[in-house]
Parts: sequence; C-alpha cells; structure tokens
Amino acid sequence: MLENDMPQTVSRMKKLGGVLLIAGTSIGAGMLAIPYAVAAVGFKTALILLFINWIIMLATALLMVEVNTRQPFGADLNTMAYATLGRFGQVVNWLAYLLLLYALTTAYIAMGGGLLDQYVFGVSHSGGYGALLFTLILGAIIYFGTSAVDQLNKLFFALKALCFLGIIVVIVPYVQKSLLSEASMGIGYAWYAFPILITSFGFHIVIPTIRNYFKNDQVLKRVVVVGACVPFVVYTVWVMVTLGVIPVLGNYGFKYLMTHGIDLGMAYHHLLNVRSASGFIIGFSNVAVTTSFLGVTLALFHFNQDTYKFKKTTPFRLLNFAITYLPPLIFAVFFVNGFLAALGYASIFVCVLLIILPACMTWSLRCKEARNTLISKLYLLILMFTGTLIIVLQLCSSSGLLTILA
Repeated sequence: MLENDMPQTVSRMKKLGGVLLIAGTSIGAGMLAIPYAVAAVGFKTALILLFINWIIMLATALLMVEVNTRQPFGADLNTMAYATLGRFGQVVNWLAYLLLLYALTTAYIAMGGGLLDQYVFGVSHSGGYGALLFTLILGAIIYFGTSAVDQLNKLFFALKALCFLGIIVVIVPYVQKSLLSEASMGIGYAWYAFPILITSFGFHIVIPTIRNYFKNDQVLKRVVVVGACVPFVVYTVWVMVTLGVIPVLGNYGFKYLMTHGIDLGMAYHHLLNVRSASGFIIGFSNVAVTTSFLGVTLALFHFNQDTYKFKKTTPFRLLNFAITYLPPLIFAVFFVNGFLAALGYASIFVCVLLIILPACMTWSLRCKEARNTLISKLYLLILMFTGTLIIVLQLCSSSGLLTILA
C-alpha cells in the first residue's frame, strides 16, 4: 500500500466536492435516455436493472480504487495498466480510454457550443464560435486545477439539483400507481437496456484525480461509495416520475415519442398541460452537459499528463491543454455527426475500460501479492464475463439481432 505515513486531512467541503464530481460525471444529459431504455420492462423490473448495473459499476470502481491506491500519488489509468498488465494491457487501456473520452468530449463540446450559439449568439449555428467559447471557458477551469473544478462543479451541481427538485415537485403529484404496476411488454426488452444503463454509472475515470486531490486513501474509498450511491438514487426517482406519468403505448407514450422524435418535456406538456416541467428538464439537461464535461475532461487532462509524463510547468500544461481539447474541438466543429454515431457504441468502451480492465488489473495485482484466492478469482471472472456479455448485447442490438429475444 503506497500511502503517506501521515495522510492529509480532508475537509468536509473537499469530501463533498469529491462526491459531487463522481455524481456529476455520472449524471449527464444521457440520463434522459434511461426512461426510454426501461419503459418496456415496467417499473419494478426497471429498478432491478438499475440495481444490477449499479452494483456492477460500484464493484469495479472499488477494484479501481484498490489498484490505484497501490500506485504512487499522481498515477492514472495508464500507469496502473502498465504496472499490472504490462505493455499490452497499457495499449488496450490507452485505446479504450482515448476513444471513449475523446468521443464524449466531442459530444459535450458540440452540445455546449450549440447552447452558446442559441443563448449567446442568438443563432442556430455560429460556425464553431460557440464550441470554441465553450471549450476555452470550461477548459481554462480544468487548466487551473482540480480545486477550481471542484468549486465550479459544486455550483453547477447545485443548479442541476434545483432543476431536478423542480421536476420532482411539479410531476410527483401526477404519478399514477397504475402505470407503475403495469406488466412488462416482455423481459426480452431488458437486454436492450443493459448497454444504456451501464454507461450511466461510468464515473471511474475521475478516481485517480480525486485520490491525488485528497492524498488520503481511506477517505477516497468512502467518497467513491457515497458518490456512486447518488446516481442510483437520482435514477430511481427519475424512472418513477417518468414511467409513473408517461404510458408505454398510446398518444405521447414512450413508443410514440421514439417514433416521432418528441422529447420528455413535450410529453409532459401534452399529457399534463404542465409547461414548467419542460423548462426544468431543459435546464437540467443543459447544466448536465457542463458537469459531465468537467468530470470527463478533468480525467482526460490528468490521463494525458500521466501518459506523456508532462511536467507541471506552464509550457507542458499548455501543451497538455492543446492535446486534450484541440482534437475534440476540431471534430465537434467539422465531423460531429461521425463522432455522435460512434457514441452509440460507447458501452463497448465503457465495458472494456471500466469493467474488464479493472478486473484484469486486480487479478494481476492480487496474484503478485499472493492473495488471489479461489473466491477472488470467481468474483473477478464473473465481472469479466459480465462486461463481455454487455459488449455482445450492444453488438447484437446494433445489428438488430436482439429483436429475436424481445
């Protein structure tokens, strides 16, 4: 265990910042897709699916904590993979990490730039100026360090929480028990949900950053557990206030919404005649883009620093800034459709990076420390198999093969 003899004291505000960074990275605009993913299986089955996916990702997050705390402070996934799996594992980790995080960053820049185009420039497309401004403003916060990100993330998370609270207050009175108790359209639809739900708990990438910020490994583990619980609670409430109001079939039911490309806010407006619900949902999704962008690019910035062994001097930090933000900015402005299409396969990268690799790294670490018992091996093999299964489900879903099971 590579810990300081005298771990730093972590203030309550720092702990809160760590919890919110984990939650903010998980709870992004993609949360709006969760009700669509689980509507066909019914509320009770949806909760079971959420719980299973949460347990899987919490388990692998704790594995990542275990591996990370055996490395020196400052080590990111690149160093962890090389120390446990050698050069081949490092290359696999590097490819999965960059493909996932650059794709996510590209999507967030495209969405954030679109918001600035609409609200600042007053146009539908500013020729990339909105994307550039969004990247420079929030990228500057990342450049100044984790502490600056922590403070800004608390502000944005508070705004997101207010919007979510507004959604609950406005919609909960309209929740119908009859809709929550509706029978499933077929358990086969659960297979479609797994690849979508698994990506909704993907916060592991910020664990090395938080550890380096805290310099206290005991506190890190507790913060990861608490932070992982927040998305599960939020998603549970969210599924209740959507599936309890919007039917699966019929006018402005989920099937109708997907067929006609109508968002949830519009559905609430037509079903309940509550215009404020749409406003809160729009506000939530807009702020969620920002908090997810901060978490993802903070992790990417530190990953690049660890991978390329950049010193913490100004010239190297500026070079890291360019490597982190310039490629996704270019893709967001000129090739965004291709990258957004690639996001349809994000669950594959998530499974490799956040499920299979942590299990493999832990296997290697425990073998080196002579504590990989039979129970440990079975546990890790189950997680590896689970990650592989979800990848297969994503590939089958993309090729249309899951219709056989539905």
